[in-house]
Amino acid sequence: RNRGSEALDTASSRETIVTIFEEWYNMYNASPDSLQNRSGRGGNQVYTAVLSHITSGGFIRNDEAKELFFRVCCEHAVQRAYADAPAAAGSGTEDEQRSSDRPGGEDGQSESTPAPTMHFAAIDAFTRLVVLLMKVAGADKVQMLTRALLAISKELRQDAERKGVNFNQRPYFRILLNLLMELSTPDPNFEQANFQLLSAFCNTFHTCNPLRVPNFAFAWLELISNRMFMPKLLMVKNQRGWLMFQRLLVQLLYFLEPYLRRVQLNESTRLLYKGTVRMLLVLLHDFPEFLCDYHFSFCDIMPIPCVQIRNLILSAFPRNMKLPDPFMPNLKVDLLPAIKVAPRILANYTTTLLQQHLKHDVDTYMRTREQRLLETIKDKLRLPKRETLQLDTKYNVPLLNALLLYVGVHLPQHGKSLPGQGGLQQNNPSLDIFMYLAHNFDYEGRYLFLGAIANHLRYPNTHTHYFSCVLLYLFADTSDEVVREQITRVLLERLIVHRPHPWGLLITFIELIKNRRYEFWNHSFVKCAPEVEKLFQSVAFTCLGTTIDRQSEGEQLAGQTAPGSQPGQQLQRGGGGAETAAAAAVGVGPAAQAQPNPMEAPTAGG
Repeated sequence: RNRGSEALDTASSRETIVTIFEEWYNMYNASPDSLQNRSGRGGNQVYTAVLSHITSGGFIRNDEAKELFFRVCCEHAVQRAYADAPAAAGSGTEDEQRSSDRPGGEDGQSESTPAPTMHFAAIDAFTRLVVLLMKVAGADKVQMLTRALLAISKELRQDAERKGVNFNQRPYFRILLNLLMELSTPDPNFEQANFQLLSAFCNTFHTCNPLRVPNFAFAWLELISNRMFMPKLLMVKNQRGWLMFQRLLVQLLYFLEPYLRRVQLNESTRLLYKGTVRMLLVLLHDFPEFLCDYHFSFCDIMPIPCVQIRNLILSAFPRNMKLPDPFMPNLKVDLLPAIKVAPRILANYTTTLLQQHLKHDVDTYMRTREQRLLETIKDKLRLPKRETLQLDTKYNVPLLNALLLYVGVHLPQHGKSLPGQGGLQQNNPSLDIFMYLAHNFDYEGRYLFLGAIANHLRYPNTHTHYFSCVLLYLFADTSDEVVREQITRVLLERLIVHRPHPWGLLITFIELIKNRRYEFWNHSFVKCAPEVEKLFQSVAFTCLGTTIDRQSEGEQLAGQTAPGSQPGQQLQRGGGGAETAAAAAVGVGPAAQAQPNPMEAPTAGG
């Protein structure tokens, strides 16, 4: 605190504030407004005496005084919520019953620990006082709310730090939710400043995010996904609220990342994960363009085992687009009108490439084709040993993702198109970089590299087409069976989890197993074990409507042949979900296991 606030924060000032709050509390609970008219219309005249005491005490004179007033009131209201509970016990109010059902305050708290009883009358009185002062402030209402939220967030963080595992999130959740609901009701006082008020809440949620206050994580997730906040922020004109909400979602993913990466989910983190999935499902349904535009920054954070959330985000497509059926026979992807439209990516990936001057190396290689630069580029993607131990990976995943997007899309294309690969061109330095990395990475690096390519297999657009062609070209052109196996693993483990599946992922895998050019069913990793073959049959049944039973070399087809079948393959009806579930525990060749449960998906490096 600065000297001004220290001078104000004296024992006498705090005592005066508590006295004023008690006067307000008694008047508020005695008024019919507390039970019948929650909007507070016409309440200013009733509470003139309290407002005059606040003004005469100088508590709204400047920002420091406002913050002190709100902070002391918040602290006292929380204390009263506990103190008043015994007197209110047995009243059976709806609020108290709901509060006892809320999850525990801290991450990992035992569910057997009974939640302390609370009476929220003082909490409700405090939030109504904040709203009343905002209305009195007139044009300064946003500044009044900003100071109130700043005081609440400071008190929340101090309380969490002071109490540790005994911290209770419920009173602060109630305060913030009450304010959201009060300011969301139709009121001419607040409608003109709707975006500024939502911005103030965004800043507050930022300061008390789970990375800073883990014990507040459940309440925080419920607040940012609340119907009074998330939809209103994302529907602000010109998408001005998108970046603010993206920052909050990134903070949530960063908090979950260590638990998901190590697949260490206790009951608390599993509950938080479920809440995150549900929020993403709402975004996928109501605001798919938001996920489309920011998918790149989200994929930078999500760990390898997090297949379900990644698929959710990558499955988003614009609402004005009708996706072609990926299972349609003879679908000509390169003739779709949308395939020529570049998607919008709201991520500054070129800035990421400035790390270790990697962008300079890439640009130099594009001009000179100097082969030694390829080794330099590969080496700069590795992390120092200390970070490797901390992050459980040898590679800088955000830097690798930025490199792929910059090389594959940002740079101009050269040369003639390759036959059968409409999105690729001969003598292309971008393709040289891709081929070098695919053949010279170790197992973990190649897996991350191929996964980064698969992250661009989304709805029909230029990026989806280009990277789909890259993946198929790598499969066809390489002579290394391990590369083909890893490409198959990356695609397959994203397909055997629950829906939704990205459109580009489906059309790439269908092309791989149908087109005779790739001879998919003749590769050794497909037939290395009966369980593995059953897994591929089940996936083929899902994608093509048939399962493929391999016959001995040279045996003729029995029955009708499907368009994508190979010589020596018999088509028959069968397979399905039960076989998929049984075979999903089997990896692809020497690759690690690929589980249908997104929390049990394989880790990088085999």
